[in-house]
Amino acid sequence: MKSSVTQFWHQPWSPMRRKRARSSNPNGCKTKPTTLEVDGATENNNGKLILPNSTSQPMLSTQSARGYNTLPRRAAILTSSQSQTGMISLTQQVSAVRLDTHKSDTFEQNDLVLDNTGAVLSGSRDALIRRLVPTRDFCPDESYIFSLLVNIRTFISPHELMQKIVQYCMFAQNADSHNFAKEGRGRMFAHILRLCSEWATNIPYDFKTEYMRTRLNELLRLCAVDKTYQQKTTELQSTLRSSLNKLDRYEKAVANLQKALSENTNLPEQSDSMTGLFVLCNDAKTVAQQLTHIEMERFSMVGVDEIVQSLASDPLSEIGRHSKNKEGTISSISFYIEWFNRLSAFAAIEVLKQTKKRNRVAVFEFMIDIAKECCEIGNFNSMMAIVAGLSLPAVSRLKKTWCRVEKAKLEILQHQLDPSGNFLSYRATIKAAQWRADSARGNQQKIVIPFFVLLLKDLFLIYHGHPRILPNAHLNFMAFNQLAEQLRDVIQWKSTVCTFEKNPQVLQYLLITSVSGEKDSMLMSFECEPPESSSERDQHKKLKGGK
Repeated sequence: MKSSVTQFWHQPWSPMRRKRARSSNPNGCKTKPTTLEVDGATENNNGKLILPNSTSQPMLSTQSARGYNTLPRRAAILTSSQSQTGMISLTQQVSAVRLDTHKSDTFEQNDLVLDNTGAVLSGSRDALIRRLVPTRDFCPDESYIFSLLVNIRTFISPHELMQKIVQYCMFAQNADSHNFAKEGRGRMFAHILRLCSEWATNIPYDFKTEYMRTRLNELLRLCAVDKTYQQKTTELQSTLRSSLNKLDRYEKAVANLQKALSENTNLPEQSDSMTGLFVLCNDAKTVAQQLTHIEMERFSMVGVDEIVQSLASDPLSEIGRHSKNKEGTISSISFYIEWFNRLSAFAAIEVLKQTKKRNRVAVFEFMIDIAKECCEIGNFNSMMAIVAGLSLPAVSRLKKTWCRVEKAKLEILQHQLDPSGNFLSYRATIKAAQWRADSARGNQQKIVIPFFVLLLKDLFLIYHGHPRILPNAHLNFMAFNQLAEQLRDVIQWKSTVCTFEKNPQVLQYLLITSVSGEKDSMLMSFECEPPESSSERDQHKKLKGGK
């Protein structure tokens, strides 16, 4: 027997029914369609029951005999007369997809869970990998390729993944004789090239080993039979070699720079006359441009693969603390964070070098101008490093200096430093920079260098914000997509070319000028302005006593 609500929907319209409707709905509003839940099934306004495993739920796919094509199961729809009478609760119709994450015999080992548009929601590891494999008639879109490649590495190494892909592609090619015809080989090569290009372009550091490069060549040679295909293969390999050679040069340069810094044991010297960067170059815009060169060099070398591995293996407080990665090479994340800390110390020391108050005020305002120019360029990492340096205790205690600084420039500093609302001011500023970059024509307007430490924190929260393995042992591809979407932005920001004219003298000064630690900075601060409070006097005595 149908419920009263279902009967109401199927009764013919009549004046008496209009009257009853108005009496039950005095405001005269139209009644929204409703659904009923009966013993776990859902009854819609057509008087039919839709079982939980139906088109209103994520579709389950079964593998074909060859294991490549996925076909959604047909939904089982029963009329209400076939249902059993039970407890009925009235609910609003839910349009959002609900994912059943509990273990069930319904899920097979290689099943994928799809939404009603065919997008992947979850799946077993092998099923997700099989969907990545290109065939003559199928190739996943770039979004799926990148999301899986960048996330699956926490469950299977790139070496193992490449081996599986090569095997699956060889099997797919040999499974159908049409694949050996010219048209079939051409289509399959185009799909394989698409996968390889996405991998080698966006995650090139996976191919640092000879094994991975050899397997890549094997994959590309499966269908590359004429000169056109061979030319495309050569171009991709050339692009990959260029990325790897750039990484090799960068690692050597980093090693040489670290050696030079370790050998420079001279402490910064204070002077009554103006000294430091202001004397070398007093144009804030030029200095900001040189800082952008340094930032882009370091930021561009941080691989998304290293970011994901750090998010997976390290707690938030430990990310970037390891100077070497698992392969024993220099950690790009660690080196980039070290640069931020060095620039912060540099900004403070440039002020503390000046023993005369008017010189300190001039340098202080100069550093704020540099931070402002960095913000205009889109170099937010340098901006925040300078702001952080001017906020260190050794500088912030200089009350006589601060009172001489222009109030307008102080407001700029305080506005950018404001951490309220999870750095709401900064996030609004970088969002505006992204909009500018999206519509810009020249490279100088496309520069977006985020506050890197905050970026890592955001990515960490995204990575750990949702379970990556569901209770049914499926991998949560929705979580994969969420992280991949953010990493896509990172790749876009890293790929921007910095076209500002280089100033070798300023670059060298920024890179190798000696900076001091917290203890020496405080001693320099007390030389600039003597201790006033009893706590400062005690601190000064301890610092001098331990010198």
